[in-house]
Parts: sequence; C-alpha cells; structure tokens
Amino acid sequence: MIRKVGILGGTFDPVHNGHLALVKAAGDICNLDEILLLPAALPPHKQGIEISEFSQRAAMLTIAVKELKGVMVSTIEQLLPVPSFTIDTLQYLKLHSPTAVQFYFICGADTFLDILSWKSWNMILEECNFIVFPRTGMSNEKLKGFIGKLGFLKEKANSWKHPQSGKWVYHAELVPDDVSSSEVRKRLRKGKSVDALIPREVVHYIRTHSLYI
Repeated sequence: MIRKVGILGGTFDPVHNGHLALVKAAGDICNLDEILLLPAALPPHKQGIEISEFSQRAAMLTIAVKELKGVMVSTIEQLLPVPSFTIDTLQYLKLHSPTAVQFYFICGADTFLDILSWKSWNMILEECNFIVFPRTGMSNEKLKGFIGKLGFLKEKANSWKHPQSGKWVYHAELVPDDVSSSEVRKRLRKGKSVDALIPREVVHYIRTHSLYI
C-alpha cells in the first residue's frame, strides 16, 4: 500500500493559524494518510536574516499540532546540509521511508509560481504532487496558465496531471487567512495581542521563553 504523505515546509517563526488551516484543508483535499511539518534549518531565501533557534521553532510546531491526528513534526532538516533545499529533503524522506510513499507538497500560489528558481526544480516536480492554495489578490488564471506551461494537462476542475511523470497539481479553493509570521512577530514586539493569530499554548511558549521581544 502506498502512503499519501503531505509535506509543509517553512521557517515557522512562529507557526500561526494560517499554517494550521493549510494542513487541515490539504488533508481533506487529497485524503492524505499523514502530514509532515518540516521546519527549515536555514532557508535559502533567508540566509543572513536572523531567525529563532531551530529547537524553539520545532517546539512551537509540536505544541501547535499535538491535537491534530496524522500530523507530525519532522526535524530532519537539522541533520541535512544547509541551506535547506527542498530536493535534498524529498530525496532523504523517500530513501528512509519504511513503505512506498507518494508525496504531496503543500504551498501557496506565490511559492509555486517561484518554483523555477528552486534547486533542481524539474526533479522536484517529478518527485511529488503539489497542493497549491490561492493567495489574496493573486490571479488564479496566472497560476493555471503557469501550471500548463510546466506541461501539466487539466483533468478536472481544479487538478492537472503530467503525462510523463504522472504527478498531479491540485488547486485548492480555500483562501487562507492573510496572516504571516512577520506580522505576528511585529505585533509581539509592540506588545499587541496575537491570540487570534496563533494557538494559545504557542503564545504561552513564546512568553515563557521571551521570544520576539
């Protein structure tokens, strides 16, 4: 039996409710068996930018998803070479999976539209399926046109399949709340409430460890 495993990577500095909404929606869209949240040790696009300790970001993620069935935090990127490239992570996960697995990479439309700048992007498209979420103010037609340029053929209303690799791109209908980790950090530094943006127990962890002040 092939396991269907969703992957949501990111800095998660800190995790917020928008991340959790993506996780829940992606699991339903593709009937995923499991979802891995992968905090990046050192994201390529954030080299030179100060980020919180890996252990703290992983701890906040673990707290945030502890009640979500089938959702787990993986800290493997701490073991892999930095910066953290998606292709390296995917190949490591596939090599060390105890069973046959199909990966479903979860991301926003803005991230997917930037995929040609990723290391070994063509190999990534051959390694996993994608679940892409729209962004507020971003044209869905631009995204759909881009999917077609990558060689995917439309199969259903919101899904495309590549004739050679057999991999899929699914376009989710849910538009996530317009919240970002940078906005959360900004509010915390100003002493403003973030209770509506991140889980309550994560707020407690942040205050206990004096983060983002």
